[in-house]
Amino acid sequence: MKETKATLIKPKKKNENKNKKESMKILGPILMLVLGIILLTNSSKAVILVFYVIGAIFILVGIWNLVSYYKMKKELNIEDNGKLVLGTSTLFIGIVILILSGAIETFLRFIIGIILIFNGLKNAISSLSTKNYITLVIGIVLIGMGLYTILAENIIFQIIGVLLIISSIVDFIGLLSTKK
Repeated sequence: MKETKATLIKPKKKNENKNKKESMKILGPILMLVLGIILLTNSSKAVILVFYVIGAIFILVGIWNLVSYYKMKKELNIEDNGKLVLGTSTLFIGIVILILSGAIETFLRFIIGIILIFNGLKNAISSLSTKNYITLVIGIVLIGMGLYTILAENIIFQIIGVLLIISSIVDFIGLLSTKK
């Protein structure tokens, strides 16, 4: 009779799992830092890139609907005009978004700027009747942000970029303080 040796399966050490968890915790702040820097330095290009992605998604959905329409027509001899119309229109919208992404970014910038100016004027006018000077300062800042948004880069996304950078730095500090 042959003797066989039983081998024990050793469970993974807790340190290996702990190291994986630690490396995953640092991934979020790194991504936030990179996104924050991109939004701070290239906010208008980031918005245009988002419109490119949205346009590509519309094009893919349109192509998928057109392919499924022709597949259904060929295999089942059923014409689903809804899929044809949906596919054609989403394909067209996607192409328009890709072509006009710069104009859409400018239009979005103007709309956000006008909203900021309107809210700033509303705050400034209401603060004059209530003599609340903090609201007046906020109104003036909003008007300045609105003008800056219209005339220059997209300040809203730059502010989001700064907030993401600050948040990632706070997360890094939190991770370093928990390691000690």
